[in-house]
Amino acid sequence: MIRWTHGLINRLVKLADAAFLILATMVTAAWLGHPMLAQTVFLGLLGIVVYIQVLAVAGLYRVERYRPGLRQVADIVFGMVVAGIAVGFAYHAFLVDPTGGLGWVLTWIAVSTAAVLAGRFTLVLWGVSLADRNAVLLRQVAIVGLADRVPEVLRALNGAPPGLYRVAGIFLDDAAGGGGDGEMPDRIDGVPVIGTVDRLFGFVHTSPVDVIIVALPWESTSRINAMIDRLHRLAADVVVPFEKDAFNPRFAEFAVVAGMTSLRVHYQPLKGSLGVLKRVEDIVVAATALLLTAPILLLAAIAIRLDSPGPIVFRQERIGFNNKPFTIYKLRTFSFDPTDDGSLGTKRDDPRVTRVGAILRRLSIDELPQLVNVLNGDMSVVGPRPHVPNMQVSGRQYYDVVREYAARYRVKPGITGWGQINGMRGGIDTVEKASRGVRLDLHYIENWSIWFDLRIMFLTVVRGLAGRDVF
Repeated sequence: MIRWTHGLINRLVKLADAAFLILATMVTAAWLGHPMLAQTVFLGLLGIVVYIQVLAVAGLYRVERYRPGLRQVADIVFGMVVAGIAVGFAYHAFLVDPTGGLGWVLTWIAVSTAAVLAGRFTLVLWGVSLADRNAVLLRQVAIVGLADRVPEVLRALNGAPPGLYRVAGIFLDDAAGGGGDGEMPDRIDGVPVIGTVDRLFGFVHTSPVDVIIVALPWESTSRINAMIDRLHRLAADVVVPFEKDAFNPRFAEFAVVAGMTSLRVHYQPLKGSLGVLKRVEDIVVAATALLLTAPILLLAAIAIRLDSPGPIVFRQERIGFNNKPFTIYKLRTFSFDPTDDGSLGTKRDDPRVTRVGAILRRLSIDELPQLVNVLNGDMSVVGPRPHVPNMQVSGRQYYDVVREYAARYRVKPGITGWGQINGMRGGIDTVEKASRGVRLDLHYIENWSIWFDLRIMFLTVVRGLAGRDVF
């Protein structure tokens, strides 16, 4: 299910502004009958780009500002004045016949301002009102930290415009409810205390969380760092509100949540319109690949059935998005053993691999049923490879070997990935290889684009389906 985000709403408002500005440019050109159509189009596009960039840089494309009142009018007028100056300069600098230029520019500014205002006070306000009624703009918030720090965060959230934030629950940093010797409270200022922070990791499976606010004192930097590490695996914006005069970072990414200036220490990747684009890509690629490879899957299934006893499709629990378990599908390539939990992975010349299984694994045909996982929404075509819950490296849990490992779960796992085309096929049998794999996965998450995915898919077909590391 596609979840609306504030970023997606802001992009739609930008698109609406651009559409009304294009309409205003066409009306101005038709009204005044300007003979230079190409220059008119150039001026209109210049005005649109300048207007949108000015509002974006000034931080005026925010859901909190799309409300009736003078503030929204002032935002639009401010942007149009700057855009009008740019258009006026370009008109006199580049047009061959600048006669009547001032009148054209002033008319464009007036018509454009009226068009954008009409758009904001009809389409945008209607859309925001509809979104409010359906709680589309509502961001689910979880507060983690100490009990005595929570009320200040709640006051800030309560002071935000209605319909933007809802506190799903409070999760205290320890069982004592804030570091004291008392019992954990049931509620704080009317908001339920779900439990300790450990409860949050299961809570997000049934109640999605968009923002996690860390309510810890800035003087306890080690405690904040430990909390940030624990929250690595969750696909949510994690913010730490500033305390006045307590922290003055030289390099930081700032975020504003309910009016609180915060340091964004993690961000939720692939949300809003990016998430929509990624899901469309997955459905189109997976459905097409299933149709093209159906004859291969049929022949492979017959070969598995004739070669050894056991099921054709191998099912196993893996860890997926937001640390949530799911069942992965693969063609069976091992001798059937219901007690094998997969924690030891696969070794080169593994005696458990069947004759047919060895061929399927060498050609990566055994991975094709995961296209069904993609269509089900458990996986993506491209992403970090999913591992079993108790994956081990050199006799130790992967979680313990590589600290950043859990951050891979902030996106859906993939059939192929940046790591797989960079030498991470085959077994992960050393700490060095495990660390390198996590670094490659995090690079993919932090630099995702549709073109990056297409590049990985192409390289997977060209050089990733077979080779010495595939066994």
